[in-house]
Amino acid sequence: MKLAAIFLNRIEFLEDILSAFLEVGVSGATVLDTVGMGHIISQNIPIFAGLREAFAGSSPNKKLILVLVEEEMVPKIAEVMEDICASEDETKSYFVAQIPVDTIFGF
Repeated sequence: MKLAAIFLNRIEFLEDILSAFLEVGVSGATVLDTVGMGHIISQNIPIFAGLREAFAGSSPNKKLILVLVEEEMVPKIAEVMEDICASEDETKSYFVAQIPVDTIFGF
């Protein structure tokens, strides 16, 4: 088993991603609201207030999608993410970390 942790920086892709997951056989995901460290530092810590301009235009709201899947599903998840989120922007709209899961309790 693998836990795919998908850090989604552009939330406008969320609905398309979840729909595509269903189409490739991913039957469940947990979606969490997140805020990046840079936003918190630049907005809430006075000493770093000068960084506000560095983070201008970036959304403070991001999503973390957690998906627990069999290992053979990981390439399908990667394909979905690339198909939907591929962009001509220099910055990535997402990144994925896959984490091995040894044991699951209460599942």
